[in-house]
Amino acid sequence: MLTTDSIIALSILSLLFLIGVAYNDNSNTIAQIQEGHARIFKTIPLANLVPKDVNTAGENITVSRPAVTQKQQQQTSEIVAAIIPYIMPSQQDLKSRQEHPVTGLKASQQDLKSRQEHPVTGLKASQQDLKSRQEQPLAGFKTKGTINSLISTPRDKWIATGNWSMNANNGALTFFQTNMTWFNKSGNATHTHEFLNFRPTEGRITIQPGNTISLKGIMDVGTNHRVVWKNVDSAISVNNGKTITISLNDKQTNSHFAGQPVLGIVSLITRCSDVPLQAMEVLPSCGQS
Repeated sequence: MLTTDSIIALSILSLLFLIGVAYNDNSNTIAQIQEGHARIFKTIPLANLVPKDVNTAGENITVSRPAVTQKQQQQTSEIVAAIIPYIMPSQQDLKSRQEHPVTGLKASQQDLKSRQEHPVTGLKASQQDLKSRQEQPLAGFKTKGTINSLISTPRDKWIATGNWSMNANNGALTFFQTNMTWFNKSGNATHTHEFLNFRPTEGRITIQPGNTISLKGIMDVGTNHRVVWKNVDSAISVNNGKTITISLNDKQTNSHFAGQPVLGIVSLITRCSDVPLQAMEVLPSCGQS
């Protein structure tokens, strides 16, 4: 059994604990309250909370309830003053919080910055959650064809002929290569060019409606089977499944191609995927030859 001042103190503690839980969503609330308790009981002797006038005679236990003294009131005020900073949110905490428009729950600015709202459901998800989610598989493709291009320079005209091929699987480019032989108009000069190691720099790759493919990235350019220009800014476009356009940065290739794209014809283009797609769609494997 507790004395009157002990009962009052513990009642206040319980009430303030409930207030703190209701208004303070900080995950450190319990730890702060425990710290506050420790500080209180360092300054208030434990003997003050032990019942002194307990009568255990007979079957009933009775406790005398003396009037609250000024000293006891002072002790109660000290308890309240010591506990409040640990369970009541400061004005600064309240200003740094924002209320969710639907749930009404509080969240700190840091929490809000680390969350992203789903455009349809409106539900919140952390950046870590978003990164850990699997993206839907994308249809890949296999495509190939021939190079049939003409480059005009101030000194001569060059005819390019050769082959090209390009494969992608689930949003990633897995292969691209172009091998060409270039002849001048008179046919008395020739050399080769190779386009190798194309690395896309923009998003996931897929075949668009109408068998259109558009890629931007960097690649290496060879002459006579030796790489002479590395990491050249490039663009590849397959247009309506019929033609291909390969463009190179003119300055990065010493204006060798006279700022003109290399053109070709598409002889094969097919969609593929190593995993089943949505709506029960199953395509040929991208790994098959």
